[in-house]
Amino acid sequence: MADAFPPHTHTHMRRHHLVLLLLPLLAACQPQTSPAPSTTGAAAAGARETTEQEREAVLATLQGFMDALRMKDTTALSQHVDSLTRITLLRPRRDGGGTRVVVMTAAQFIRAVTQPGQPPLDEPIRNPVVQVSGDLATVWAEYQVRRDTTVTHCGFDAFHLARRDGRWKILNVSDTYQQTGCGPAWPR
Repeated sequence: MADAFPPHTHTHMRRHHLVLLLLPLLAACQPQTSPAPSTTGAAAAGARETTEQEREAVLATLQGFMDALRMKDTTALSQHVDSLTRITLLRPRRDGGGTRVVVMTAAQFIRAVTQPGQPPLDEPIRNPVVQVSGDLATVWAEYQVRRDTTVTHCGFDAFHLARRDGRWKILNVSDTYQQTGCGPAWPR
């Protein structure tokens, strides 16, 4: 079959195949821009902006959880989580070589933060970005942790919440962690 094409055609076909193979790679290297929100698939599928009422309800759940954390109130903490809730903490490895991931159930977390003799955790959040779609909500926010008015660390919290039986419950909390650059305690 190779004899059916003149020699210069083989070279042309090889170049053509090479170009076809490289096109996806070249396309992937091009700068990407996001389409305007109104042209995204989510918008076309009926997504809408989060209402102020939804935003306030989600943030009220988080504030209730943070208030209960500060008061070491196990009953109130339990009311804001689900039996499936996971707390994922990203922490520096003790040997300084990267990040370790600690995953806890809500019950394990509540036991850990309400130990007798341990000072209560005051963890305010600020600048929350709230998104709600149906019974799912996400919140991305800055946080500080204070123990006895001293900022011990800070970072970002990422929350996933689900509306269960008409109430927002925290399903997952993940956070970053840094001990420097936290600034003074934020005003209340």
